Amino acid sequence: MTSLTRRSTRSPLPQWPEASRYFRLEGGGLSPPPKLSGMTETQEHARFPMLTKIRERTADALLRPEFLCGETNFRTIAEAIACAIFISQGEQLNYVNRAAETITGYSREELLSMNFWDLVGPDCRELVLKREGTRHGSARQYEVKILTKSGDERWLDISTAMIEFDGMLASLHSAVDLTERKHAEEKVQLLAVTDPLTGLGNYRRLVEALDAEVKRTGRTGRPFAVLLLDLDQLKKINDRYGHLIGSQTLCRLADVLRAFCRSIDTAARYGRDEFAVILPETTAAAARLVASRIRSRLATDSIHPPLSASIGVAVYPHDGETIGALLRTADCELYGMKPV
Repeated sequence: MTSLTRRSTRSPLPQWPEASRYFRLEGGGLSPPPKLSGMTETQEHARFPMLTKIRERTADALLRPEFLCGETNFRTIAEAIACAIFISQGEQLNYVNRAAETITGYSREELLSMNFWDLVGPDCRELVLKREGTRHGSARQYEVKILTKSGDERWLDISTAMIEFDGMLASLHSAVDLTERKHAEEKVQLLAVTDPLTGLGNYRRLVEALDAEVKRTGRTGRPFAVLLLDLDQLKKINDRYGHLIGSQTLCRLADVLRAFCRSIDTAARYGRDEFAVILPETTAAAARLVASRIRSRLATDSIHPPLSASIGVAVYPHDGETIGALLRTADCELYGMKPV
């Protein structure tokens, strides 16, 4: 059991084996140290001046009122640190510190009328409840998402342990705010799978989506379709209008793909002028209808220069039982449609 009363865990000083004889706790306090054989206090101080100072200062510190009351000392420290502290006995919160108010947005009075689980987001609550089976005296660490008073989501790194508080068994949750770090990680992960020019997925995102759809079809038996697209005449556009206009035409095609994508679809730019759209749970007829609408939208675009795209369609598993075979089928159809 973890106790709020702090005890010294320092081992005797290795330089002087005699040092262990200078520190003895009896009845909760320091007992007078035994004299070294044949030594007066003056001789002792002359031979071990540092040990004498350590002994005197330690004795003075342990006799201070704040060290004689472990709970008072704990509360003083808990109110000063940036780590949020929640202590509950049963379902009710019995103590929270100032940092807990700051992180949650609730006042201390509001928190003390709540259950700790009231703060935890529904998607993390089951995880936390499982972890609450912590054995007495052991500690667990995990990450959870909480809802603040304003409704914002915040990620916390939680450490949970069983302690003695006010003479009774209690759960202590210490929490560090991870929200900024989580947001930074999400941005990095998004950048890793995003094409920087068009904002569509990149080749990595395309491969991940294809792999996920192959597994989904294996579970459900429902097909998915792939559209491969090439922007026609990109080199001529670059030569005539410049590379800035060429980049803008790529973004125009990306906007059209976004307009025809459902929330479950994935659009990606995986090459210089090469794009792909993955259509889950889509038949060949439905995929060809999407391809026809994309071509029509490009043809009616009034922005100059005019655009067109060659599109190949393939359906898994009918047109290929592996990702490579599927893409080859779509690629062959695409190049059969390319303008001369």
